[in-house]
Amino acid sequence: MIRALKVLKAGPYVSVQDEGRSGWLRSGVSQGGAMDARALEEGRLLVGNERGLAILEMLGLGGRFEAMGSPLTLALTGARFEAKIEGKAIEPLASFTLQPGQVLEIGSAKIGNYGSLSISGGIDVKSVLGSRSTHIRARFGGFEGRLLQEGDVLPIGEAEDRSSALSLALPKRQVRTKIRIIWGAQASLFDADELQRFVDTKFEITHGIDRMGARLATDAAPIHSEKGLVAISGAIALGDIQVTGGGRPVVLLADRQPTGGYPRIGTIIAADLANFVQRRSGSTVQFCPVSEEEAIEAYHKMHADLATLPQQLVKGFGDPYDSHRLLSQNLISGAVGSVQNASDKDRFS
Repeated sequence: MIRALKVLKAGPYVSVQDEGRSGWLRSGVSQGGAMDARALEEGRLLVGNERGLAILEMLGLGGRFEAMGSPLTLALTGARFEAKIEGKAIEPLASFTLQPGQVLEIGSAKIGNYGSLSISGGIDVKSVLGSRSTHIRARFGGFEGRLLQEGDVLPIGEAEDRSSALSLALPKRQVRTKIRIIWGAQASLFDADELQRFVDTKFEITHGIDRMGARLATDAAPIHSEKGLVAISGAIALGDIQVTGGGRPVVLLADRQPTGGYPRIGTIIAADLANFVQRRSGSTVQFCPVSEEEAIEAYHKMHADLATLPQQLVKGFGDPYDSHRLLSQNLISGAVGSVQNASDKDRFS
């Protein structure tokens, strides 16, 4: 029986992604893959997929999707999007069934940037260099090497029928005001006072954000180096913070260029990358340098936390009296937290 998901309407930045393609940087191909690795893992567990199966990733706006051939089990994780089937709202962090002919409508993201739509069986597109992820600028991988558009029909792999919904009863994700970094490969080009000014500065995430990187802005003076803002071109790591010729930082993300010659003043640690990519345009970030030992410890803690996710799965939409679930809800109308006038763009749950 044909299993497929038809795209009736697609937001401006919807693509097929998975964990990415590692080991090809020496050939000029960056890893790519899902922007929010935790959301990818949460969705995988909710729909019962093996690792390596592809999902739909959406930036800011989703689309309208129709199940074809057989029922599909899906889950929305990552950014919190408005979603419904035939007028019925879809819960985040929970699996649900889309019957043949039914339409899933995914609106705009209310909290966060990048959402993952996981489908039991995965999106069954051709693997290129060991991955189904779309490399949008190079136009390969994913579905015809491009962003999705109206009329696309995505083949879905075979999967066992799931008789009951699953959900993840999780506390809110921590939103760090400060993003942890280690000093970058060319931090030595900047004197101690300028490095301290970089740490003390609050940067605004601009609208110049996509899978390649995020431009940051500030009213403070541009970052300066007496040795010049040019370095020997070298390999770019995920989360590197380059200082461009104009003295403004750019955080390089999943679809970053493989090499670059602007100096890299710092690198966001792996444990804080998902936090950073889910922060909205207009929100502020401040960078906090940590030691390599602290970065490694945070990395191990992140993976230990991911390893506990299977124990957080519950049938249905979770125990309504579970303490984690209660703490994640707004139980009293108008009471949303202890911080007055907190903005949605500065929180993520």
